[in-house]
Amino acid sequence: MKKIFKISFLIILASTFGCKKLLDQPPLSQLAADKFWKTPDDAKAGMAGLYDGLQDMFNSQYIYWGDGRSDNLTYHPTYNDGLPLCINSLTPTTNGADWTLIYATISRANFAIKYIPTIGGMDPIQSKDLLAQAYSIRAYCYFWLIRLWGNVPLWTEPYENQSTDPYKGVTPAADIVSTEILPDLLNAYSLADPTANVVWNVNIGGICAILMDVYMYNQDYANAIKWCDNLFKLNRYSLEATANWKNNFISPSNTKECIWSLNWDFTVDGGNKTSTEIGAGDTNSDFAVDPALWSYYTTTTADIRGAQTVDFKVSNHDKILKYYAVNLDKNGNQIYPNSPQANLLFPLYRLADIYLMRAEALNRTGDLTNALAYLNMVHTRAGLPAYKATDFPTADAMLYGVSTLYNGFSGILKERQIELFCEAKRWFDLQRNGIIISTMTPLINQRDIAKGFPATGFGDPRKIYWPINQNVLNANTKLTQNPPY
Repeated sequence: MKKIFKISFLIILASTFGCKKLLDQPPLSQLAADKFWKTPDDAKAGMAGLYDGLQDMFNSQYIYWGDGRSDNLTYHPTYNDGLPLCINSLTPTTNGADWTLIYATISRANFAIKYIPTIGGMDPIQSKDLLAQAYSIRAYCYFWLIRLWGNVPLWTEPYENQSTDPYKGVTPAADIVSTEILPDLLNAYSLADPTANVVWNVNIGGICAILMDVYMYNQDYANAIKWCDNLFKLNRYSLEATANWKNNFISPSNTKECIWSLNWDFTVDGGNKTSTEIGAGDTNSDFAVDPALWSYYTTTTADIRGAQTVDFKVSNHDKILKYYAVNLDKNGNQIYPNSPQANLLFPLYRLADIYLMRAEALNRTGDLTNALAYLNMVHTRAGLPAYKATDFPTADAMLYGVSTLYNGFSGILKERQIELFCEAKRWFDLQRNGIIISTMTPLINQRDIAKGFPATGFGDPRKIYWPINQNVLNANTKLTQNPPY
């Protein structure tokens, strides 16, 4: 679809995407709004631009935002690209501090939401479904923003008039959830075509998954379970078989487990730059697997995920092969594509993620029997024996794990860590459960000492959020830096 509409989409690109100028300076013309949104093909091209925006967002930040600051990864033993994240020494110029590409996608969504309903000659079901996708993507972008930066500017209209103030201050994160994210998603659910089921698009299943995630963030477990139930009622998803677990990452369209995945074709999109962070043939990675997780993967041989997730043969522990199909040389070593030819198909939501969030919600509401059942669905699929109720004497033990099982890699949150490794989930799991500082302080102390630095631990709790990129601050006079940066 992106090839078909590439040329026509350049028209809207001019007014909706201006790199550093986006949302900080007015567009130079209104040609896109006046001339572009006229036909059904224009609407499809606009939606192609929205998914292109998601690709741009995650191209080099998927791991930085979701895993790089967590206990999944540590700094590379030779190179320091990921070091600021691993010891929580972020600055306004650290890679990952720039939100421009997220707002670029929001801007495109705003245009789509305004103009798709005005296009004549469209099938009404298709028109509503495209609108549902635009609302969903806008909400999804804001959900990322508030979890990464906290209070952020809120734009819900396309910027078309140069007499309008192009600068905005921030809106409290809680208000963005209640007045923007949730209404957008509920609206999307009402508009979505229930028969649409393309894994590369945010269909009705993806909308349910995002809603569940947002309610989990809000610690509204009853509504999280409700939207999980709505997803189950679609009767279209099931866990991939143990032998085919890898399909979730190399062939999402051929599995019923994937709910929403992000497509990638290097011949159209260029190489996926995340490959340079986790494993490419022409460069070292930015990170290495954290030693404790490496130990779990390499010693728990019954767990089929370890050998399919990280490359045990690489001494630097810096090659994550989860997203690559098996491709061995004559010596049995994985051959990695060079970064310009790398396709990484990001699983934004899949059923294992949903099952484990449901287990967490049930645990939080006291239903330990069913929490254990959903935990075991993922745990046993990995080739491991089912947990027994007696393994977890308390709800907290089931949630956080017990040291006597798998060296602490047990329970719901650790199962999520193992199952969803490098799927941009771990940091937000720690955040949602309020355990970032307790989890990361001992690790950061170890890392500081190993690098010859004073052991400072996580530091100021306000550093849970990212600093705002300096260029963004310079461009918007109504923004102030996130404290304490």
